[in-house]
Amino acid sequence: MDELQIYESKPLTAKDIKGQVDLIQDVMKQVMRDKEHYGVIPGCGDKPALLKPGAEKLNLTFRMAPDPETEMVDLGNGHREYRVKCILRAIESGRTLGAGVGSASTMETKWRFRKAERKCPKCEQEAIIKGKQEFGGGWLCFGKKGGCGAKFKDGDQVIEDQTVGRIEYDNPADYYNTCWKMAKKRALVDAVLTVTAASDIFTQDVEEMVENGTIVTSTEKTPIQEPKKKNGDAPIIKDPESPSTEPQHKAIFSILDKMKIKDDLEKHETVSKILALKEIITSMSVLTKQQASNAIDLLQGMLKK
Repeated sequence: MDELQIYESKPLTAKDIKGQVDLIQDVMKQVMRDKEHYGVIPGCGDKPALLKPGAEKLNLTFRMAPDPETEMVDLGNGHREYRVKCILRAIESGRTLGAGVGSASTMETKWRFRKAERKCPKCEQEAIIKGKQEFGGGWLCFGKKGGCGAKFKDGDQVIEDQTVGRIEYDNPADYYNTCWKMAKKRALVDAVLTVTAASDIFTQDVEEMVENGTIVTSTEKTPIQEPKKKNGDAPIIKDPESPSTEPQHKAIFSILDKMKIKDDLEKHETVSKILALKEIITSMSVLTKQQASNAIDLLQGMLKK
């Protein structure tokens, strides 16, 4: 039998199409939940991305069964790409309704690279930080990062010759299964959007581009700005334990200049001593965003006095 004959010969009416759209929107409203079955990607438009649990709910709604077909491509150096074609079939009749495609590979940014930090040669933990100047500088295996507390001198090649920053994972095979499942998920979502004609309600590409690192959300691209205080309340700091920002450092130095602290060589030490008295921080090298915000408040108060 010609494969085309498995499809209904009678075209859908405008009423039929509207009924299907209304059904999808009703399921979205009554059954699906934001951020679980769909979600808007910040800074990437108002159309929500259809997530895997949402695609599965639409499969249930329209009585469709996914039938994935996988092709594995060897990319060399241990890297692989998984290409999946997801065929959707009617559960009752088994007839083919349509298909979607998706791929994933260990060459994608999130599975190819990791951030390397200096590793302690004694405990093997990536917990090395710059030591505080008032305690002699050097390097410290920081206990709060899981380190052993070992100390190393400035210029120690065992520490300073280590490669830091973005490096490749040494074993791409760790992510074979993850990539395969991601390719299947991408193909499933593509198939559901295609067969149900729901691309005007949901999107897929934005979520995939965020996942594989092609784009970053607006919250990642936009520099963090300190929220203004309201009615004397303390400002809300996003990611308070992350490293302080350059604008925060400049604000601190600007206040110190107004306090007539001119010697650049003494700025870090002076800031450290002032803030240590208030038990906020003892070193600019490990200043967090929250600590920097506290420091700015403290110094502004001292300046007014």
